[in-house]
Amino acid sequence: MLLKAFLSLIFLGIVVTGSFAKETSKESKLTKEGICAGCQATVKELSRTLKHVTSEPISQRVPVLLSTVCRKENFKTYDITPSVIEETCKLMMKNNRTAIEATLVNYYNAKSRLDHSYLDIVQTICSEVTSFCPGGGGAATEVPKKGGVVYNRETDSFDVIPGENVKMVRPSKQNHEEL
Repeated sequence: MLLKAFLSLIFLGIVVTGSFAKETSKESKLTKEGICAGCQATVKELSRTLKHVTSEPISQRVPVLLSTVCRKENFKTYDITPSVIEETCKLMMKNNRTAIEATLVNYYNAKSRLDHSYLDIVQTICSEVTSFCPGGGGAATEVPKKGGVVYNRETDSFDVIPGENVKMVRPSKQNHEEL
């Protein structure tokens, strides 16, 4: 009887451990780089739709779009696996949907933003709202040391910050004749 109970506990431990391992390996499929790229692709898809002016108010369009954007077929044209983007998108909506919705409504309500690149809203959502990409929140202090590529709102372009993660060849002060 005692042996039967002991074997049952061992079997239960194996089953529980096995299911835990499956969940852990599923979660580990998303790397930091994959999550960042998935966030960027999701925001690009949102921006692609929201940049078009319609008669429907932006405050009504955003919630509807957020409920449909995470479909795998929306991400088939990207270099990243659509399932990785889909999983990241669902994670974004689960953890930050309210903040993302408010950010998108505020951003696209400002008529001056309609002609801007989607890069500004990508930086805002992926770095500042969700912290899925470096450059926002607590990571802002890390960027200068480690280096990185950060969107510059003033110039509507990217700034490359050399550091541990970004190495750049130093430009030569010589002109063509001297070379």
